[in-house]
Amino acid sequence: MALKHKAAWCGSREAGLSDDSVSEFIERMHECGINAVFVHLKGGDGLLYWPSKRFPDAVAPGCDEFDLPAALLRECRKRGMQLHAWLIDFFEGTNGAANQRHPEWSLRNAKNQPTTSEILRGRPVDLTWMCPARRPGYTDQWLVPALEEFAAMYDVDSIHHDYIRYPGDMAPDQFCFCDYCLEQMPIFNGFVSKTYPDEPFYHELYDRAYLEAHWEQSPRVLPRNWHLLDRESKCRFLLEGSFFQGGRYDADYFFYTYRTFWVTEFAREAAAAIRRVKPTMKISAAVFKNPIHSGRFIGQDWRQFAPYVDLCVPMDYRDHYPGSFDVYLNLFEESIESQKFWARDFESLWIGAAINFLFFEEERPLVAAERALEQGDVDAAVRSFAAVSERVRKFSPPVAEAMDSLAAGPAALESALAMLKDFRCQTPVGYYPADKLHRLIDRIEATGVEGISLFCDAHLDEYGLRSALRERFGAN
Repeated sequence: MALKHKAAWCGSREAGLSDDSVSEFIERMHECGINAVFVHLKGGDGLLYWPSKRFPDAVAPGCDEFDLPAALLRECRKRGMQLHAWLIDFFEGTNGAANQRHPEWSLRNAKNQPTTSEILRGRPVDLTWMCPARRPGYTDQWLVPALEEFAAMYDVDSIHHDYIRYPGDMAPDQFCFCDYCLEQMPIFNGFVSKTYPDEPFYHELYDRAYLEAHWEQSPRVLPRNWHLLDRESKCRFLLEGSFFQGGRYDADYFFYTYRTFWVTEFAREAAAAIRRVKPTMKISAAVFKNPIHSGRFIGQDWRQFAPYVDLCVPMDYRDHYPGSFDVYLNLFEESIESQKFWARDFESLWIGAAINFLFFEEERPLVAAERALEQGDVDAAVRSFAAVSERVRKFSPPVAEAMDSLAAGPAALESALAMLKDFRCQTPVGYYPADKLHRLIDRIEATGVEGISLFCDAHLDEYGLRSALRERFGAN
């Protein structure tokens, strides 16, 4: 079945800050057959790409004078295209206005450190994630008001949530233990009575085969020495302890459900604020492929979003799946069938696919060869390049010949490295096979869903696929 909605995520910087640049940007998308765009208008750097009156110190340079969303709307409407406002929810740039004003709003681990203390793939994390639970805090004092202001100012087709979750790629079990969560998590989960805070309330008669079968009277869960424990010991208990002393190590269940509650609560609060000022405005969300898994690892059980989100866009990116491209396509189609069930209470389901991750076989050997040459490891470079040697030779014989001549010495190494870098920066159209994109779209169409969203506009040019997309979708 042909796709009704053909969308792409797009950067705000690519659109520029003039009427002409915005017009040219939207026209490029329109020519490719794209009829909906998700344009990045609240950044992970904490910047707002509209002339916000409520948060003027967070406005991106130039967006206080040029109304980018208004220009985007005009150009989209001229062409009968949808405009969705893509807004990053729960992380801010380290130098973002919200984090600078209120560092206490950020997520904290057991050592009371923010996410910037973590190391990811050998590098310090440069993103400050904000706590969804804290009240008052980032959610109710900054994020929801910003979404409400945007909704009041612009008649976009939807406000699009992204990063509506906790971080999951660095330390999914370590956040959040900020002062607020450390205090409120036991109360939220009923681990202690406010009326009888020191009473353990042991069950009158432990007469059942399983200790956990006595759960219904909700005894005090916190250990009696709770007030004496140091911060890290309290955090360890909330993540690794037991509901019953001597029972199963099940406290993590309550940790995870606390997180999913607050992420979903944000979705509810955001929907209420948006619909208060624009009752008919739609809300959309980019989510991970499996809500059961993402509920556990990042607090995003998006099945629960249905009352607060109209359009569900699972990010079925190849890097979220194992195996070869063919294995990916098979698992991808299988996921969509499950997503159709999980998203049955949403108004619409569009499938998100990342262009850049389609080409692992063609790109990764180039990257590995380049890194090896930078380190002077000729043998490793030759081994990596062998996987794509014949394909590169087809599109750029001089590059392949330069790699063949690496045994000639240091001068040959420098020349080969320079040529390889140039090849990667300006890869000939066709090197990245458009057939992969077509096969991906074929699979999506076969499932009968309404739409697709491609990540992202910039990758169409980087991977030489703009003309292929135009041929596939045609002009609107």
